[in-house]
Amino acid sequence: MTNPDRPCPHEDFEAYVDVARLTSSDTDPTVVGYAANIEVRCAGCKEPFRWTGVPAGSSPRQPMCSVDETELRAPLRPASADPDFGMGLPGFAVHYRDGRP
Repeated sequence: MTNPDRPCPHEDFEAYVDVARLTSSDTDPTVVGYAANIEVRCAGCKEPFRWTGVPAGSSPRQPMCSVDETELRAPLRPASADPDFGMGLPGFAVHYRDGRP
């Protein structure tokens, strides 16, 4: 936990990266895309860092983040793959509305 009277200087970090192979289905092992999920925390106080300026959701076209902004979800492809590799995958976006008319 962070102590507001003595804040951590955040000098050392821990990064967790999970690279996933995305397949056609549970029964078809054909790889149709890859994604890296990245989280960063302060090594001293364990406070998570948030990704700034990244929309919430998941997309095969652009990096996006989790709703709480602590996980970056980035599509990637091998350097030898065509530029459109993985583009047929579905995605989703989370939009905030404050409820005002």
